[in-house]
Amino acid sequence: MVTRNDVAKKAGVSPSTVSRVINNNGYVATDVRLRIMQAIDELNYVPSRIANMLRSQKSSQIACVTHSIANPFYNEILLGIEETAYENSYSFSLFNANFEQYDYKRAIRESMFDGLIVLSPAELTKLMNASLLAEELPTVVYWDYSGETSFPHVFVDMEKAMETSVSYLLENGHRQILFLSYEFMTPEENPRFQGYISALAKHRQTLDARMVVMCKRWDDTLASGYAKMKEFLQTSIPFTAIAATNDLLAIGAMRALSEAGMRVPQDVSVTGFDDVDISSYIAPPLTTVHVPKRQIGQELVTMLFDKMAEKQVNTKLTMPTQLIIRESVTHL
Repeated sequence: MVTRNDVAKKAGVSPSTVSRVINNNGYVATDVRLRIMQAIDELNYVPSRIANMLRSQKSSQIACVTHSIANPFYNEILLGIEETAYENSYSFSLFNANFEQYDYKRAIRESMFDGLIVLSPAELTKLMNASLLAEELPTVVYWDYSGETSFPHVFVDMEKAMETSVSYLLENGHRQILFLSYEFMTPEENPRFQGYISALAKHRQTLDARMVVMCKRWDDTLASGYAKMKEFLQTSIPFTAIAATNDLLAIGAMRALSEAGMRVPQDVSVTGFDDVDISSYIAPPLTTVHVPKRQIGQELVTMLFDKMAEKQVNTKLTMPTQLIIRESVTHL
């Protein structure tokens, strides 16, 4: 097995100099650094992670918990997490929500992680008692509920963003706006619904319960948007617009409208939420709310590293959203 001493011998330097290059810790002249890197490549040397961990008392690993890897919204956040973690010589382990509660606890407690990122407030409650979690492991959260949390978190004001989106439809003359979303237990779990209600109230419109269509909890997918729209069209309830709580639901609904011979936006205007890549490539391109997903991931890692280093941590970082106007909405 190739050792650090072998690399040092081949490069003509001391083992401590090799360590400085591998750990990116301390000054090493450029020509010496290049010589060491060449020796590492030629010898196919791989540093012992276990040895490094024992010396530093750090694993250089963080854990990340999400309830969905199928939704491209979370994929883009994960990209931001991955690139920022790797830039700092960290890797991360991903735990998806198909784990049972016991598996979450066991996986996190039995593995050696330096910190934890949770990408859904709902998943935070599955892990363990929140106060105990904070004592055991530095933890940060992506937070999009309307309630508060004591954990350091990156926050997106979904209620305000949805209010802006629905208001845009109302300002374009739409009064019969279908709200396409997912089931929820408490109002805090679906701030987008609160934004829908707020927009209606500000434009002196009353809530019509028939215009609220919910798919199963966490099943806000293309297939659900398509199926729920097909189902709603059977009712013959008149509507001129759809405000969906994510782009996948919106695009699924657009497919159902097309099959029914209805045109977007000539017959029905549609808005989405999240601004995932596909939203700008469908026909017509989807008007949606942009959420800075990759930046959220980057900021979560930065916040976690500050907490791991016991630095002063900003307990709440609010990320801006923006209504992206494309071609799926028309003025009545």
